[in-house]
Amino acid sequence: MLDYFRGMSAAEVEVVAGAMKEDAWWDGSMVVQQGDQKGSVYFVLEGSVRIERRLENGEIVTVGHLGPGAVFGILGVLDGVARAASCVSEGTSRCAVMNRSDFLDLMNGTTPLALRFQMAVLRCLARDIRTTNSRLAELAAVPPYRVSMEDIEGVF
Repeated sequence: MLDYFRGMSAAEVEVVAGAMKEDAWWDGSMVVQQGDQKGSVYFVLEGSVRIERRLENGEIVTVGHLGPGAVFGILGVLDGVARAASCVSEGTSRCAVMNRSDFLDLMNGTTPLALRFQMAVLRCLARDIRTTNSRLAELAAVPPYRVSMEDIEGVF
C-alpha cells in the first residue's frame, strides 16, 4: 500500500483504488506533456519518472525524478492550469491514475474517507513544498560567479 493512503482502512483504500486505473509506459514515453490541459493525478507504483521543463529558449531542464510512492499532477488538477512540466518514463514505469472528476469529488467530499483523502493530499503538498524550499535554499547559498573581461579575452 502506498504511504499516501496511511490512515485509511483497507476498505477505504479499496474504494479509492476503485476510482483509479493502472497504466504503464516504456522508457522515454511521455506520461504528461508540459502545456496539456488534461488533468489526472498519477501515483507511481513502479519505475521512475523524470520531471522536465522546457524553457522559453527551447532548452529542456530536468527538475526532478520520482520513484515508487510519489504522486504527481495534483496542482494541475486542483487549479486547472496547464501542466507546468513534462513527465517522462525512465525505463518501464507503472502508475495508478485518478481522473480529475474523481479526484475533485474526493477533495470536495465531507465523508470520513474524503477527509482522510484530503489530509493525504495536504501531506503530499506539504512534502513537496518542503523539498522545493530546501532546493531553493541550496541554490540561494551558491555564491554568484563573476566574469571579468580578462576571463573572456581570447574566447571570441
